[in-house]
Amino acid sequence: MKQKYSLELVEQHPSVNFYSIKLDEQELTELERFFEKFPIGCEYDRDIDVIIAWLDKIGETGALERHFKYEGKYGDGVMAIPIEIGNKVRLYCLRLSDSVLIFGNGDVKDVERWQDSPTLSSYVKMLMDTSRFIASRMNNGDIILVDKEIIGNLKFSRDEKK
Repeated sequence: MKQKYSLELVEQHPSVNFYSIKLDEQELTELERFFEKFPIGCEYDRDIDVIIAWLDKIGETGALERHFKYEGKYGDGVMAIPIEIGNKVRLYCLRLSDSVLIFGNGDVKDVERWQDSPTLSSYVKMLMDTSRFIASRMNNGDIILVDKEIIGNLKFSRDEKK
């Protein structure tokens, strides 16, 4: 099944812009869908507070590499927030530069590796595909990064494996 999606600007900060994946069939971006899973008062409040604190810090300082945990394959830019040990919730993102960050989705990490969870692996693999698509389009000039903006064709289509 073909999965169609695009990238949407969700927040602008002085040193970084936050984008998020938005599936064509969904009303909300993946970042919004992530936060909807964890309403205030849920058992993961502390974990979500840590993630929000990291998002605030990244908004202030930029998407510096040291703020993230590597999750994908070498060089694809797929990262996770937070880097704290003991946090059970992961939010996955794609770091294009210090000033451009693309959010996917995330969930409770109740396995040793994200590859062992069908839910988490689907989120990470979507970001890995997106990284590959963006790199290809940047190589042929269909996407360019200008300061904090991604300019060009931000609509994507991928074969979703069930």
